[in-house]
Amino acid sequence: MDNKYLPENRPESGSTKTINKDHLNKLEWGQAFDPYRMDSDKLFWHRDRLIEWASGKRIVPLHIDMGITTGCNLGCKFCYGVVQSRKGFVGSDGWISTAKTEGKIESMPIETIIRVFDDAKRSGVRSINIDGSGENTLNPALYTALEHATRINLDMALATHAASIKEKNIEKLLTNLQWLRINLSAATHETYRIVHQRDWFDKVVKNAKLMVEGKKKHGLLNNKGLETTIGFQMILTKDNFDDVVPLAKLGKEIGIDYTVIKPISDAPDNRLDAPFEKYLDLVDTFKEAESYSTENYSVIIKWRKMGNMGNKRYGKCHGTKFIIAIEGDGSVFPCGHWFDIERERFLLGNVNVTPLSEIFNSETYWNTQNEILNVDLRYCQANCRQHNANLTLWDISQDEKPKKLINSTIMPRPEPQHINFV
Repeated sequence: MDNKYLPENRPESGSTKTINKDHLNKLEWGQAFDPYRMDSDKLFWHRDRLIEWASGKRIVPLHIDMGITTGCNLGCKFCYGVVQSRKGFVGSDGWISTAKTEGKIESMPIETIIRVFDDAKRSGVRSINIDGSGENTLNPALYTALEHATRINLDMALATHAASIKEKNIEKLLTNLQWLRINLSAATHETYRIVHQRDWFDKVVKNAKLMVEGKKKHGLLNNKGLETTIGFQMILTKDNFDDVVPLAKLGKEIGIDYTVIKPISDAPDNRLDAPFEKYLDLVDTFKEAESYSTENYSVIIKWRKMGNMGNKRYGKCHGTKFIIAIEGDGSVFPCGHWFDIERERFLLGNVNVTPLSEIFNSETYWNTQNEILNVDLRYCQANCRQHNANLTLWDISQDEKPKKLINSTIMPRPEPQHINFV
């Protein structure tokens, strides 16, 4: 653990010391095409909600990251879910193995999940990603819930390690999701055992191949008449640098749609040991990985996050007004960072007890959202879920005429895929 990455030693969020665009430009970063804007955001495709926010109105979030279980059966050494107090397996190596994850694993009941989906849709939420602190395919209610989301035309996605998905359920995933992201931070059995702490590499690759087969051979489409986008996500640790290019190649060989490489989203105390300084030493490796991109397959490097050393060039977090998080036990928070840190201060409610629409309309919700604006962001998670949205929202908030800026901004073409997932 490097003391210079401790919050008190970091540059103040929003200060000039957090801006390093010139250095990154010299490295010719971010040149490859990103059809999903994964290294950015899609807020400007939701001008109506941006204008409401810029006008000071109380808005409903565009997106929810939602967990439906508090447990996991992998021990990924970069896992922020353990920082968030998820339960279950932690393996025997790295910081994660020392974490206290004892306790009952909770699975959200189907009745609660459906009620959340219905409330979200009626309230104006435009997408939900089933992506909490645990492995959500372990909750058998997932598949029934996704079918319900399709019936009410709510855009859904799933993040999973994919090792526990049964073959019989793959069709339900491909017909009810807009996209599915597989956390595969290794390209070999050996690295998988080191990083994920199980010998499940073959399981994951097999399921990825079955998903591609379901799309290409059996023609499975989602409710929009489109193929579900399938991708690999690699979290870059000190243990898997050599697997970046092989994973890009593997994804292309299997026939998935993309492979994305991103840095560790580290805790404020750097306990997950994100190798911030080493990321930019890998520029040539990243560019080689990008070279495997084709018209139908994208290798995406999250250059902006790789290059920021875990710092934030925005002074306030506005992103939680657009993207919120629900934990597997039903607790609602502005973001996942607060699942186990100052929990009582930032708890918005619990969907097992209170309908989501009531939580959105409560004074607790808005008082807490406003309290987020007072947080010293050096003490937040590095490269968090709201990070890219915050870059855009900060620039808007600092403009003398924010509504004019929103309305006059020309959108890049072509339109990115999955625009409701901001």
